[in-house]
This record gives sequence, C-alpha cells and structure tokens, in this order.
Amino acid sequence: MSGKSRAGFNSSLRALAIFIAALVAGLSRGQAEKLNERLTPDVMSVVFPGATKIGPESGSPPAAPVYVGNDIVGYVFSTLDILAAPGYSSVPFDVIAGVAIDGRVAGAKVIYHREPYIMGDRVRAPLLDTFLQRHEGKLAIGPNTGLQPPDFVAGATVSARAMRAAIFDAGRLVLRARVSRPEVKVPTLDVEGYRVMTWEQILAQGSILQRRVLSRDVTDMLGKAGAANGRVDVTPVVANETYIEFATGLFTPAMIGRNLLGGRSYDDYMQSMGRNGPVIVVASRGPYDFLGYERYKAATGNKFDRIRLVQEGRVAEFTNAEYQRLGTGGPSGGIRAFDHAALFNIPRGFAFDPLKAWRVDVLIHADTPDGRKTIALPLEYTLPAAHVLTPPVEPVPAWVEAWRDQRGQAMVLGAALAALTLILAFQARLSRARAAHRWVRNGFLAFTLVWIGWIAGAQLSIVNIFNYMLAPFQRFDIGFYLAEPLMVMIALYTLASLLVLGRGVFCGWLCPFGALQELLAQAARALKLPQWNPAQKWQEKLWLGKYLSAAVVLGLAVFSLDMAVTASEVEPFKTAITSHFTRGWPYLLYAGIIVFIGLFTERAYCRFLCPLGGVLAALDKLHLLDMLKRRPECGNPCKLCEVSCPVKAIAPSGKIKMAECFQCLDCQVEYYDDHRCPPLTQARKVAARAEIGSAAP
Repeated sequence: MSGKSRAGFNSSLRALAIFIAALVAGLSRGQAEKLNERLTPDVMSVVFPGATKIGPESGSPPAAPVYVGNDIVGYVFSTLDILAAPGYSSVPFDVIAGVAIDGRVAGAKVIYHREPYIMGDRVRAPLLDTFLQRHEGKLAIGPNTGLQPPDFVAGATVSARAMRAAIFDAGRLVLRARVSRPEVKVPTLDVEGYRVMTWEQILAQGSILQRRVLSRDVTDMLGKAGAANGRVDVTPVVANETYIEFATGLFTPAMIGRNLLGGRSYDDYMQSMGRNGPVIVVASRGPYDFLGYERYKAATGNKFDRIRLVQEGRVAEFTNAEYQRLGTGGPSGGIRAFDHAALFNIPRGFAFDPLKAWRVDVLIHADTPDGRKTIALPLEYTLPAAHVLTPPVEPVPAWVEAWRDQRGQAMVLGAALAALTLILAFQARLSRARAAHRWVRNGFLAFTLVWIGWIAGAQLSIVNIFNYMLAPFQRFDIGFYLAEPLMVMIALYTLASLLVLGRGVFCGWLCPFGALQELLAQAARALKLPQWNPAQKWQEKLWLGKYLSAAVVLGLAVFSLDMAVTASEVEPFKTAITSHFTRGWPYLLYAGIIVFIGLFTERAYCRFLCPLGGVLAALDKLHLLDMLKRRPECGNPCKLCEVSCPVKAIAPSGKIKMAECFQCLDCQVEYYDDHRCPPLTQARKVAARAEIGSAAP
C-alpha cells in the first residue's frame, strides 16, 4: 500500500477508535410524554376496545385504569415507562398495551421504536402492529400456548419477540400491584375472577357451548339404532327444521355465571344452590327439550331422564334435588332467550373435577316392540383457561425462547459452519482438484445465499456492529447478545475466523449478499460480459471507500441512531436479502445498480463500499495464520495468481493483501496446478525429461 493510502487507512482506524470511546454520548431514549397524552382515541380503540372511560395514570408500576360504565375492567400501560426494554436497537421502544382484570391482553400498539430493520419500511413496519394484535386474548399471567411466531415480521424477529415479552412482563407487573389474586400451588378453579362479557364473547371464549340438531339427524340416528318405527315423545317431522338446540357450561365461575344472569341474580342462585360444589347450566329450545316428564313422578325418583353428565366414563344423573329452574322468555338475550334453562348441582358422591373434560348427553328414548332404545346427543365441554388459576410461572427469557424456537435452524447452521471449518482446514487438498474446488465453492455460496440469506435471514450487517457496540453503554444484558441465535453463531464464527485467518472467511463464504454478487459474476463471465478492474493505483484509493463508509455509519451512531440507520442503507442487504426485493422503488433501484455493477467488476461493492467489510478489513491485521501458500517466483517473474484473482487482492509483488482477500482459494488452485503454475510446470517437465532419460537404453 502506498504511503498516502496507508495514511488514509490509519486515519480510518483512528476514527473507529474515537467512535468506540465516544459511544456513551448522544443516545436518545424514546418519548417522554405522559401516558394519558399518548392515549389518543385511535390508540385506545386498539389497545382496549369497548372502554368507556380512562382514569388518570397512577401507581407503581404506572398504569391507567380502564372503565366500562362504573366498573374497572383493566389497565393500560406503556412498556417504555415500566421496563424501558430495547429490541434489536439499543434504544428502548414504546408499546402501549391493555391488560384485562383476568390477566388477558386486550390489545397493543407500537408508539415509538428505532428498530433498524423495520424503520421506514412501509411493508413490514405495519406487520409489527399486526403481530402484536394477534396476541390479544393471551394471558399476561400464567402460561401461554399457541403464540404467534415472531418471524411473522421477517427480518425483525428479535424486535417482535422483545416487544411481545415486554407486553407480558409489564402487564404481569401491573396486575400484581393492583389485583389481589389468591395464591395457588396447583391449577384451581377461579370462582371470583370477573370482567364484563357479552353473550357473544362468552360463546367465543368457549365458556358456554351450543349444539343444534336437525330432525333429519334424529331420524338417521333412530334408524341406525333400530328404532325407526319406535314411539318417541317428540316425533321428528320436517327434515331441515331444528329438533333441539341445547347449550351447557360451568356456571360456578363468576366470570360465567354473573355475565349470564347479572350480579344479583348470580349471587341469589349460588346462595340457593349452595357453594359446596360446582354448578352447571343447561338450556334448550326447539320441539324437544331436555327437561322431560319423569322428574314429576315420585315413582321414578323425580329423575331427569333426558339428560345426564359424563366424565371419564362415569355417569351422573340428576333429580329435582339438584335442579333449579331459570326464568326464560324475557326480552333479554343470552341464556334466557332459550325456551328452557336450568342449573344443576353435581350429585353428591360423584367425583366431579371441573378442570377436566366432561360432557352433557341429551337423551332421546324410543319405545319399540323390542323394548326401549335410547340415542344420545353429546356436547363435549372443556373449561377455558380463563377460568383457571395457575401457579405463578416466570416466563423464560426471550433469548431462551429464541434458541428453543430456532434449534432446528441452529443445528443446520452449526453443521454448515463445521463443514466450512473442514474446507478451510483442508484447503490445500481441496485446491489440488480444480473441479472439486469449483463445485464445493459454488455449492457453499448457493447455500449461503438461499438458506442463510433468503430463508433464515441471517445476514450480518453494520447494524449488528453498532448495536453490539452500543449495548454496553445502555442497560447491559447478556440476553441482548444472545437474542438472535443464527446471527450470534455467525458473529462468533466471524470473530474467531477474523482472528485466525482474516476478514475473508465471512466476506468470502458467509455473506449472502457477497455470495449473490459472486455467483452473478460467474454467470456474467460465462455469458462473455466484459470485465473491468481499476488500475492498481486507483484500486488502492477505491479500497478506502469501505473504511470511510464504516467510519461515517458508526460515527453517526454516536450522535443519532436515526441518522446511523439511514446511513446504513448504504448496505443493500436489507433490500436484496432480508426483504427479498420487496421494498420501495428507491431501495430497489439502488440495490439493482449495485448488483448490475457487480456483473462487470466482481464484488465491486464488497471491495470498495461495504461498511461491514471496512470494519472487518480494519481488524484483519489481527489474524494469526497465513494459510495461503506463496513461492519465491510469485510476482517475479510469475503473474498467474495476480491475473487469476477475481478481486485483484494480489499485489504486483506477488504478496496477498489479506485485508482485501475473500479466501476464495482461486489462487491456491493455480498454486497447485502443475499444468498452469510456471514453477510447477517447469519442474514437471524436468522430471519428465529425467524419467525419459533414465528409461533410455
């Protein structure tokens, strides 16, 4: 490198050192407005639909009560005010969320963030709100299942997972400080928990289940039971008309019973039924009802002969002693809109567990010449989790969840990195076979582009670098560094390989955008497109572009993360790899220009502009091993490797400039080829002549 170039290189290194020393300055921290100032009508319509009033923010942690009428039904809060949790950016985001009294998330909306991979992205930024909204109804207290996977927001998995975790964590803290919940050590029926619910919400939640049976269905079942001509109490007539529509559910939890009947009626009925055991509700409408007539006959023990309860194969039958009629036929809807409705105590001696599945059978009897035949119309019921108190379960850290969710991908990447290690360790043997080298090289590049880049989205970027650097000056958390499993694995491998072999391992083998450029460049050469490389003195000046690019992006991060994120768009990675070319036209145009230039000058972007490449190249001098072989003849007189190097990383002297080398091993293929390498060719010819001479008589 010339003296002028070396001075520029050293200046870039000094700029990077100044950046690292000044990281703590100028970091923004999101919004500072009070919560009520952020709770616009649009926000409230998302985070707590149906609210009629919001109280003032108060308490610790701070939250605002939400009212429906005069009842507090939940609270709204800001994750920024309570946790100040960062996502992939080191700047804390602000998500406004609502949590209901029963511990369920009512809604959530992103108010502020500086997540670099989705800032300004009109396609994926709205997906973040969609992702959070799809967790409505999930429990902030207690275990959750069926959560929306965070990779729903492509390229922003860490940010999405962090925001979801912040909603649950903050909601849990808000409720624990305000809602007295009985301490339980095993799952227990929640009798007291309550929030206002409509009949439609009760049905949607599964707290009450319904089944409709048509006359034709009953006719078919009677026929299969051999009772087609039997006498039934209500004969099915019109095939498509309802024979019976019935409903059932557990009545005991206040969340169900109070919403079905109202507070006073619920208390009165529970008082009259007794609080010593569970109570179920059954209702029906249509020509056939579940009450029947046998309950009026003392001779039959006043037993309801059209209904029974079954749990785990055990059967419970009801009598008048367990029965309480509910008034029906009034103007109100819900359970009272049925023709018949009743409450039933579970009979004494029947070991009923409300937390386990059970069913109600409506029975239809047919008297035939062969005797009475019975068909059952079952309705299976499982108590929704909303009515179960569970022992406190501390959620696993977000980074643990990430590694658990991506363990399959981590295994694939681990195998790929192991394969790359073997390739590099046995590069001399591989380089002796030109065809094998080309197949292995292109095969790995294709894997890097398609799987690592487009499928797994693990494109290391300058954004990762400044986030990793900024994190210690924020609230240091090792979980931040472990939050993205594939990126962690690639970053650690890149660091190790940088210290052992130099910059080229990542840039030449593990960068998806680099792989895209190289594969396209090979196709361009196969199509005989003209190739151009700058003269050596101009190339040395152009090399400085990547150092300058790195210094600008990282330097801006000191003063404004927004500016740094904007400047990081110098990387076309987000457009070409992470978002699969689905961004706005300016980004597509820029990425297209970069790719187009690479068709005529191989890896032009990597060599002259990439800020991540600039950081790695600046640190390349730290590498310990030089495994690329050279001979005294390299450079003078032989120029074969210099000419063959596709990125012109070999100086006229024959020395490899490791900071510019991509470890493609093309020069090593030439080095071991005794039909192309002049020293080897000459040695082979001398050996051949000697062999011929020794064989002569």
